Amino acid sequence: MTKAQINSNFSKSKGRVILEYILLALCLCVIALRTTFTEGPTAQSAALPGNFGESVYSLSISAVLILSFVVWCVWSLCSRRFLYRFTGIEAGLCILIIAVIVAGFAAANKRAAITGFVTQLAPILMAVLLVQILDSHSKIKLLLVFIAALGVVQAYQCAEQLLVGNQAMIEQYEQDPQTLLEPLGIQPNTLQHFQFEHRLYTRGVRGFFTTGNSAGSFALLASFAAVALFLEKLKNRKFSESVPSQFIIPGLAVAVVVFTLAVTRSKGAIAASLIAAAIFVIYFFFADRLKAHKKAILIVCLLLTIAGAYATVSYGVAHGRLPGGNSMLVRWQYWHASARMYADHPLTGIGPGNFAAFYPHYKLAEALESVADPHNFLLAVLTQYGPLGLVGFLAMIFLPLWKIIFADTAGSAPKNHQSDSAFRRLAVVMVIVVSAALLLVRPIIIPATLGDTLGVMAYVTFILYLAPVIAFAVGFWLFTTGPNDIRNTNIIAAALFCAVLGCLIHNLIDFAIFEPGVFTTLWAIIACLIALNFHQNSQTPFVLKHPRLIKMIVAPAALLIIWAYFNYCLIPPAKANAKIQQAHLAASYGQFEQAHSLLAAAAEDDYLSPLALSLNARLYLQSFHTTGRRQADLLQAEKSLLAAIERSTADFKNFERLTEVYTLLAETSIRKENDWRNKAFDSALQAVELYPGCGRLRFKLAQIAERLGKTTYACRQYKKAIDIEGSFRAQFQIMYPGRQIFSRLGEEKYSSAKQRVKLLCP
Repeated sequence: MTKAQINSNFSKSKGRVILEYILLALCLCVIALRTTFTEGPTAQSAALPGNFGESVYSLSISAVLILSFVVWCVWSLCSRRFLYRFTGIEAGLCILIIAVIVAGFAAANKRAAITGFVTQLAPILMAVLLVQILDSHSKIKLLLVFIAALGVVQAYQCAEQLLVGNQAMIEQYEQDPQTLLEPLGIQPNTLQHFQFEHRLYTRGVRGFFTTGNSAGSFALLASFAAVALFLEKLKNRKFSESVPSQFIIPGLAVAVVVFTLAVTRSKGAIAASLIAAAIFVIYFFFADRLKAHKKAILIVCLLLTIAGAYATVSYGVAHGRLPGGNSMLVRWQYWHASARMYADHPLTGIGPGNFAAFYPHYKLAEALESVADPHNFLLAVLTQYGPLGLVGFLAMIFLPLWKIIFADTAGSAPKNHQSDSAFRRLAVVMVIVVSAALLLVRPIIIPATLGDTLGVMAYVTFILYLAPVIAFAVGFWLFTTGPNDIRNTNIIAAALFCAVLGCLIHNLIDFAIFEPGVFTTLWAIIACLIALNFHQNSQTPFVLKHPRLIKMIVAPAALLIIWAYFNYCLIPPAKANAKIQQAHLAASYGQFEQAHSLLAAAAEDDYLSPLALSLNARLYLQSFHTTGRRQADLLQAEKSLLAAIERSTADFKNFERLTEVYTLLAETSIRKENDWRNKAFDSALQAVELYPGCGRLRFKLAQIAERLGKTTYACRQYKKAIDIEGSFRAQFQIMYPGRQIFSRLGEEKYSSAKQRVKLLCP
């Protein structure tokens, strides 16, 4: 019979020690890559055909973390003894996985659900793995130094954008706007075009992230890691001979990282940083008193949280917005729509990665933009994973924090010091490995036109590829100046606790937490916090002596997991993406038949994704308009769109395009004109039901209804289109006072709708 026991004298085998160093290096490489490449949230990055390959990259890099965890489990379970540190994450993760299974079956787009969950699961498993690997203070210190050094890299990138990059982008846009608009799928003279110009000329600084808020959230995490390292050096000055440079140089590095937070101009991140810093200062001076009354403090914090949530909701309901500027106005609209979304899916949620497709159905008519996240991590999890998923997500974060808060501390001084020379040897190896990964991988995922002269090639290569690596190495050197042992774990743990708390506070009004670089860094810091608690309180790991039966089960189970990941998560979208890219190239050369074949093959390779089918329909429509207006193209477009709708029933865009197909068929057919028009009416009606606040869809539906003789119905739709446009214009004036009104419906359609109402409506 298998027996569990605790053995504090357990020592790892040499093979396992080497394996864990390799896995630690892989985790560090993934953190570095994700924080130096603009890897947007999956729901946003996959929304555009040109960015579909980004989701494949996310799945590939997530595979590194997931497979690292699986390899560690197999190696450990096949060893003579299985050593495991319970992190507190496990219970919440099991609950979340159950919620994902339920939400996945309810998801309209199964491919988006799988991709969305996998990219969020990988950093969580990485955190569990890191807790097992970070078995010494040197490794914990190494990971914190890496995060702080990556903060220096972000500071370099932000400074480059502030001083050079933004102005260069403005000049490029003014010379040839299409070079920036086309990759983003933005049509000229549209609302999206206006918003793009508004963001461009505000000269926002976002580092390697999608927005300044995301850069601010990462800077918050890196700043607290840097401050923790600096305070540790100050506390250690009495244990070694110190010179001023040992504190001045790291102090300058801390200032550089904090500078990044200021440069991003993220009000939410700065405010959350100040709150977290205030909590840290209070702990720094009153730690003993706080520990004596920690239960009472926890109860007060919970009551204040409930009161704050109630006050926020009450204000929003009463005023239709939150206190603050335009950003808080639109956030209340996001939250209002998300609440309605959850009300319609109270048990299952809509499925991971499906928020962007469902949001238009609940979007307020006056809202200026559609979003892929409600800008509140609680609502994001609740709407996509359901209440069970929210419980699991919060449990993964707060159960470990609860365990740390209420732990009986055994003292702040660690018992197992490693020499400074041993730390530096490990650090040098890891810096070389991570730098090599950055130099090898980033040119592949960030291809660039190097130019035709040696000077231009050298400049582009240095700015894009070499400078971030140099900044990383310099940042690492700055933070490792002086002694590098950890003696005051209480201070470091408090700083990391405040970093996690600050990130969560910031993301009550933003989506930055789900950006892969931020999410991965957050879970790395949580792992450091849990590992510190193990060392600080001398907790012994769980050791299990297991029979041969477990060894016989482990390997097949691991192979099954790996096979399932590659067969269902990674290979289908990767194969489809490769063929979609080939189809784009073939279409650009006018080889439409080959492009259609490639897109059809891509749809078969990834039988869950509607993307290839939707793109194929769009290409058939393009062929219809440019190569002779053949009715066969429209019939093929109809077939592709109907198949795409089966794979994603919540996306209004396929119904809108299907309406266009049926309208064209009605115009080019003689015998079945009314049949096609009736089908156009049905698909337009379905599009309106999925996006009721869209004036463009209402106008199109009214036109079709009018041609079918449904005058009264057409009149109602024209009126609704006018009302939607009016509410949009009113909010536009509120958000951009003094600016010329920008029509979302279009002046021609707006005027036409008014004329039709006067003519048709008594």
